[in-house]
Amino acid sequence: MIQGSSWFVRDQTGQGAQALAIQQICVRIAGPEARIRTADLPLGGVQVWAEPDSYAHDRLWAVHHRMAREIGLAGWHTEVGPDRLLVLGWSAPALDHRARVLRNALEHRLGDHERTASLALRTAARLLCRPGADPADIAAQTLDRVAQDLRWPARLAVLGDLERTSTVEPLRIRLAQVTGLEERVRRRCAEHLDIALRAIRTLAGLTAPPPEPQPETRLVGTAERLVAATVPNRSPQ
Repeated sequence: MIQGSSWFVRDQTGQGAQALAIQQICVRIAGPEARIRTADLPLGGVQVWAEPDSYAHDRLWAVHHRMAREIGLAGWHTEVGPDRLLVLGWSAPALDHRARVLRNALEHRLGDHERTASLALRTAARLLCRPGADPADIAAQTLDRVAQDLRWPARLAVLGDLERTSTVEPLRIRLAQVTGLEERVRRRCAEHLDIALRAIRTLAGLTAPPPEPQPETRLVGTAERLVAATVPNRSPQ
C-alpha cells in the first residue's frame, strides 16, 4: 500500500500480541495515570487512545504524539488522528530509522561504560546516606536508574515476546536486521547493568576512608577509584 513517500503493510497476524505490545509502549510513555485503550482495525492494524479524562485536552494531544513517536520507533507506520492513533503495519522507513537509532546507541551511549559506573556510584552513594537503607533496595533502585538512563532495556522488553514477521520480502529483511541489532543492544545493556552491579557491591564493601580529606575531596577520590576499578580497560591510578 502506498502512503505518500512511505509504504507499509497491514498485517492481521498476531493482532492480540501486537495490540498488547502497543498498549505497553503507550503506558510506558503516557504514565500510570493514563488509561490506554486499544482495538483491532477491521483490515488489520490497531487503534489506540488514552481516555479523555486521563489528561486535560491540551495535554492529550501532546501525549498522543509522544506515543506515536515511540510506536514509530518500534517500526510501525503510525498516524495521529484527532482523538486516537492508528497503527497500520510495519513501515520500511520506520524500520530503517529503528536500525539507525540502534546503531547510534551501540556507538555512543552503550559504548560509554564509564558513564554507567559513575551513575551507579552516585545513585548508590546517595541512597546509602538514607537512614535504615537496605542494601537490596539500594541495588534494585540503582539498577533501575541505570536502566532508565540506558533507555533500551525497557524498549526491548516490550517487544521481546512479539513475533515480528511479514509476507513482504523487503520488510522481512529489515525486521531481521533490526532483530540482530536488538540482540547486540540487549547484550550491551546486560554488560552495563553488570558494571553497575559491580560498582554497587564495591561501594557497599568499602572500609571507612582516612579522616584527613574533606568530605567533598574524599567522595571525588573514592568515585574516581571505583570507576577505574569497575570500567573495562581502565586501571586505578
